[in-house]
Amino acid sequence: MVRVVSFKWLEGYVVAEATSDGVRLRFSNLILEFGLREVVVEGVFEGYREYTTPRGDRKTVYIDFAFPARGVPEPRGGVYAGRADVPLGSYGLSYTSLEPSSAYITVYPPPGALYNYATISPDLAALFTIGRRQVYMLREEGSRVRIILV
Repeated sequence: MVRVVSFKWLEGYVVAEATSDGVRLRFSNLILEFGLREVVVEGVFEGYREYTTPRGDRKTVYIDFAFPARGVPEPRGGVYAGRADVPLGSYGLSYTSLEPSSAYITVYPPPGALYNYATISPDLAALFTIGRRQVYMLREEGSRVRIILV
């Protein structure tokens, strides 16, 4: 089973690693940790906003970054540069490069998570879930923020 993998990200790499609770994506100025019921943002968090479809059956939670997520200079684990689908613990990651300008990563949680999937681009992360989910934000010490789904 893969525990650590890197993807080409702008001028560097994003390092994805399996943790006991989920998946951690490490950038040079940002860390995103995905669990079953929450996302922890440490770094350049600006705010979050919610969008519910007019019928109310789907909700998207946008997590805005104050500055674009920059890649780390040194990769770890296997390195992917084009398009890749990688299992990481019980999560699935799908990486797509939009060379030369951008890239994005899609995180697929295991069954039982309170969101269907999450997409991470350099400027924001988006959580896709059902419309009745409630979203709460909890600020912790330093620059750590928890986005909790209920």
